[in-house]
Order: sequence, then C-alpha cells, then structure tokens
Amino acid sequence: MPYLSRLLNIKVQDSAESNVGRLDDILIKPKVDDYAPLQFVVVKSKGKLLTIPYEHVENLSREAVSLKRPFEKIPRGPQPSENDVLLKRDVLDQQIVDMVGARVVRVNDLRLGEFEGRMCVLGIDVSGKGLLRRLGLDWLDIFKVFKVHLIDWRHVQPVRRFLRLNVVSRDLLKLHPADLANIVEDLNLKQSGRLVKSLEPKAAAKVLEELNPHLQKVLVKYLGPEEVGRIFSQMSADEMADLVKSYPPEDVQRLLQQLKNGRAEKVTQLLHYPNNTAGGLMTPDFITVRPDWTVGQTIEIIRKVSPTLRYLIYVYVTGDDKRFYGAVSMRWLLISPPEKKMKDLLKRHPETSTLRPEYKVDQVAAIMTKYNLFTAAVLDDRRRMVGVVAVDDIMRRLAPHA
Repeated sequence: MPYLSRLLNIKVQDSAESNVGRLDDILIKPKVDDYAPLQFVVVKSKGKLLTIPYEHVENLSREAVSLKRPFEKIPRGPQPSENDVLLKRDVLDQQIVDMVGARVVRVNDLRLGEFEGRMCVLGIDVSGKGLLRRLGLDWLDIFKVFKVHLIDWRHVQPVRRFLRLNVVSRDLLKLHPADLANIVEDLNLKQSGRLVKSLEPKAAAKVLEELNPHLQKVLVKYLGPEEVGRIFSQMSADEMADLVKSYPPEDVQRLLQQLKNGRAEKVTQLLHYPNNTAGGLMTPDFITVRPDWTVGQTIEIIRKVSPTLRYLIYVYVTGDDKRFYGAVSMRWLLISPPEKKMKDLLKRHPETSTLRPEYKVDQVAAIMTKYNLFTAAVLDDRRRMVGVVAVDDIMRRLAPHA
C-alpha cells in the first residue's frame, strides 16, 4: 500500500506507456466516519493542471501512475475548487483531531490502500518516520529507531476543510467534554470557535465549562452574543458564576441579561463568594422535599427537574422555612416503597458534616473526606440550605490542570 509522499511528482503514463505528466495531487470524496475514496488524480501536464477521474487509473505505484486508456481518450474532470478536499493541499501538514487519543496532531504522511474494492485513504501517519519519508530522508533511519504511527482515517477529524464545511464526525461529538476541551485548547481561535458552534448547546456548555478561564473569555467574545446566549442557557449556575467573575462589572451585567428563568438571580448570589470557599464552589441547583412527602411524590419531582441538574446523589429534606433536616440517598429512594415518608428514610448528618459558605477549600476537602461525602450541603447561619458542593468541584480546585 503506497504512501502519498511516495506518489507525489511521479510520472503519469497512459495505456501506451506515454508520459503525460506528473502527479500533482489527489482529490478525495470525504465520508464522515468512513474511509475516503480517491475521486480524481490531478496531473501537471505541460504547465497545466488536469483532473482525471480515478476510475481511469489502472495502478498506483512508486514508479508511476498507470492509466487504463490513451491519454487523449480519457475525459477530464472539473478543476478543483476551494470546496474540494485535496490530499496535498488540504490534509498534508495540516492539523487533525485524533478521536481515540483525544488530541490534535499534524499529518506527516497519508497511507492509501484498497477498501471494499475502492482505493481510499486508510490512515494518517503522525510519526517521525512519516516526516522523514516526506522529506526524503528516511534513509537516515538506518538503525530503524523511528516507528510508524498510523491513525485510522475513520478515527480522525480533519480540521481545515471538514470543520469549515460543518461536517463534524459523529465520533468527535461522542468524546467526553473534558477531551473535547483539550482539543479546543489545541486549535487556533477560528477552528475552536467552529468546533464549539458545531456542538449542540448542552454539549457546547459542558465543553466551555472545562476550558481554562483565559480561553473561556476569548471564546465568549469571539462567538458573539447570539451564540453565547445559546450556550449560556445550558450552563450550570456555578460554572456561569466562575466564568463571569473575571469580567468587568459592565460586561457581567451584559452576560447576565442573556440568562432566563431566574438563573441570573442564582448566578448573582454566587458572585458574592470568593472562589476558594464553599460558597464559591457550590451550586444552587439541588432538590429539596418536605418531611411528609412520600417516596412516590419525590420520584415524580426528580423526573421533572433532574435534566437541569449536574448531578443527583442525594435529595435534601428541609422544612417550610428551608431549614436543613438531612438527606436521603438515591439508593434508598430506589429500594423504598412509594408510600414511605421521607422523614422515615432521613439520614441525619452530624452538624460537623455540613459546610458554611465561608469555609476554605482545604477545610471543605477535609470534611468531605472525613465523612466520605460525594456531595455536601452548604448551610447559612440559620441552617438554611443555600447550596451543594460536589467532590468534582474540590478536585478541580486541587488539580486545576488535570
């Protein structure tokens, strides 16, 4: 199976073995999540570029491109346009997204071969060996130190053309938001903006939440008010608060105006707390129920509101005055009879296992570790519940670059 670097500039011969020019490029037909068939070969002949449908190619080898018919009897294809994808022009030396490794890498060479009876692009070589081959210096590797590293074409997302055409691989969209965020951080601003725009609002919000604060601000400015409003509508209140804290006051008001359904008020409340405290870490989105509610009533509430929550491990029981009584785990809800009262399932937490908004991060981490808590309730000085801190919020503070 040939590499593209071995084919470029080799002679092109027709069926009479007459030299008709040199191979300048290959035009492919991109297929999302599939190998890309070769559609045309671009031949440089007497100073002109001619396109020949690949169906008229007999063989590709390191010696020559052989055509099936005499050159004058082969129909010409249209001249390549900016919207076409050419391997040398648009893929070689460009950045691609490796979906398996969740990273951005550079294309050093391309591996071609047959798949289901058609010549296709099968793999991308991102190795040093591929770079030496491209430069014609692979003879330097006399001790075979460099190894070929091929990435399956179906597992990559070319950045330059595909994202410009808004053809985004389904595999790319299946990546975890943290992996997508790493990819966005490796791209330039225009490319990262296109990628974020290609995502559904909820997915885009999760990716934006995972980005480093500086890039968050740059992307928000680049995307514009309409796109930002679409994404902000899906962001959690605590993540939104973390984002806007770094903005000047006039910009904060502009961003908050794009929030609906009372979310601006929640975000505003969180802005009063420093980042390194329980108040700055907590989310105001949680489920509270009354002691006399049944399990069945509680589950109905959960069904309605759970899509708006980042996580749901406990349901919190409070009085009419919002005073905290305790919590019931989801596990107990699932195994309890529907008529059971919440007060009968209540797990009363020691006062020392709850948090105050002013507690520092290390204090919060110590309490959650001591009581083995995945989430911890944050109470004000009247023991009213104001938020919940989750273990992932703590880990993000302790390992911000993970």
